[in-house]
Amino acid sequence: MKNIPILAQIEGQDSKVNTDWLAIMATLKKRGLETDELEVVYFELHAGMRVTTRGLSLAKAIPESPQAGLLYEPKFSARDYAGMLSA
Repeated sequence: MKNIPILAQIEGQDSKVNTDWLAIMATLKKRGLETDELEVVYFELHAGMRVTTRGLSLAKAIPESPQAGLLYEPKFSARDYAGMLSA
């Protein structure tokens, strides 16, 4: 499982926090999720679904610009990809 940026919200509250998968995974482990349950949550988040579990609402964050301390996946255009193949 790769680290992905996550938008997390405690159920019943309006505020949201930017975090990442590794931090959320540690929190969910403390709240009793097993490895197979964590994998299901990860794959649902990675697929773009919103997940609610153990009092948290989670969604994959799509940062418009890099935020300090958060990982993100850079996007390449088709032209960049073609350049990588010919090099």
